[in-house]
Amino acid sequence: MTDSRRADLDLHPVEDDDTFEELFQAHKGYAYRLALLLCGGDTATAEDAVSEAFAQVLPRWRAGAVDDFGAYLRRSVVNQVKRTFLRRGFQRRSEAKLELPAAYGPEDQVVRRQVVWAALRGLSPKQRAAVVLHYYEALPVDEVAEAMGTSVGTAKSHLSRGRDALRELLGDRP
Repeated sequence: MTDSRRADLDLHPVEDDDTFEELFQAHKGYAYRLALLLCGGDTATAEDAVSEAFAQVLPRWRAGAVDDFGAYLRRSVVNQVKRTFLRRGFQRRSEAKLELPAAYGPEDQVVRRQVVWAALRGLSPKQRAAVVLHYYEALPVDEVAEAMGTSVGTAKSHLSRGRDALRELLGDRP
């Protein structure tokens, strides 16, 4: 789908299931990747969050209440992941520092990825959201705040605390 077609879909909602299907196909990959990062690699939770987010967006989009489908979906995914962790009574875990093996081989990249996933899971949901949105999605802090539904100052605080916690969990790893 071209960007102009996507923009047309975003700006002119209709009660046509085919049109929403096009939007779903255009945005589902991004939404899943974002949810997966926010969930710390938990695929089942990410899939559930994306499904719920699309289900929440559909009636609002049909009513013409969604100006920017992508931004609205992003915020819905972030909110859904937060709700999921709140429902589970998620508590920040203080994980011990994970050491990388001294030998660097082909599996090193996999080990490093696992270490980063573990460190991300060690953050609070709000810190994780701020870090993922800012560093993985390359959003400026004001857009991070908008996606999280917080003020810019609060987003900066979550981002700073998240960076500090990652620094502590990961230490001086390359």
